Amino acid sequence: MLKNSEVKKLLIVNFIILFFAILFCILLGITNFNTYKKELIKNNSNLIGSIIKDHPELEVQIINNLMDNNFDNAEYGLEILKKYGLDDIKYLDYLSNNNKLKTDSLIYNIIVVIFIFMAYFIVHYVFLRKQYAKINKIDKYLDNILNDNYNFDIRDYMEGDISNLKNDIYKVTVRLKEQNELSLKNKKALEDTLADISHQIKTPLTSMNVINDILIDNELDHKSQIEFLNKNRNQLERIEWLVTTLLKISRLDSGTVVLKREKVNICSLIEKTIEPIRILAELKSITIDTSINSDYFSLDFNWTVEALTNILKNACEHTNNNGKILIEVLDNPLYLNIKITDNGSGMSKEEQKHIFERFYKGAHNKDSIGIGLNMAKKVIDLQNGSIDCISNKDIGTTFDIKFYKKVI
Repeated sequence: MLKNSEVKKLLIVNFIILFFAILFCILLGITNFNTYKKELIKNNSNLIGSIIKDHPELEVQIINNLMDNNFDNAEYGLEILKKYGLDDIKYLDYLSNNNKLKTDSLIYNIIVVIFIFMAYFIVHYVFLRKQYAKINKIDKYLDNILNDNYNFDIRDYMEGDISNLKNDIYKVTVRLKEQNELSLKNKKALEDTLADISHQIKTPLTSMNVINDILIDNELDHKSQIEFLNKNRNQLERIEWLVTTLLKISRLDSGTVVLKREKVNICSLIEKTIEPIRILAELKSITIDTSINSDYFSLDFNWTVEALTNILKNACEHTNNNGKILIEVLDNPLYLNIKITDNGSGMSKEEQKHIFERFYKGAHNKDSIGIGLNMAKKVIDLQNGSIDCISNKDIGTTFDIKFYKKVI
């Protein structure tokens, strides 16, 4: 509690009030004491003057007795005072200003008590009012937060527990605001994704319905039936691939995927990347060459294969028959560089701007769904990497991938 600056200030003010009250009481006591001394001297002067006036020969004796503090005759004198009822200290009214002195002392004491009471009351009232004003401000602030109004700033740069509480509440509010905005953003993204999924699935489903109608309503020969059934199977495979890939992207978007950085053999990585593309490359007589100048690098093997496979698949789809694709890997002190270059049809500058956007289709690729490159970029970004697309019409396209090394 003593570490709280507000409590310290209150204690200091109380100490100051108490100090001045005690000082005032001391000064009042000294003043009263001096006044009584004056009255006693005045009374003694009157008494001695009266005796010596009638008996001048007793002057030296009386003064000596007064100066020597000789109390031999004190009992005799006390008997005389008793005779006249003047032996009690309560009855000193024969002193000239005794009644006024008693009245003034009483008034001064009452004033001191009232001063201390009022000072303490005012100080504590101001302190409590200030504290409750801060608490009331916090209450209104929390009320606004409950009503999703985050436009208030409750931060307090003063010292004290309440000020610290206000600053902590503000930090929590900022966190809640960020989470609320992220939640709304995710909700909007989910709505857009569901709309896109619905649109993407609708196309193959429509084709399948048409094929089924043809198979049902027409008497087709066996060869035609096989052909239409194969088309249906292709559409089903397309839907399966679409759903699987979208689920992977949604996991990446939500942050539920934790990529495992481990030492990976680069030759094995590239070989695993090419493996699912070999059939497509052979069907189009595309040659895939590799140039690997790296041994090991810290990556998530499976997810990196997934990303590179999507990029290589895109290269094969845009490369003409008998074309060539080159995969180059170069390791340098800053990053691992992987380049996938084809000699296909290339793309325009405008297409290059949108190539990594989800569900984007190029002008000459209407059959593409447009999610493979989007997922590839997400995987690369999550591994402290970057990907760029350099393309020229009718010359080819290069995907330049860099996985940056962590500086320790």
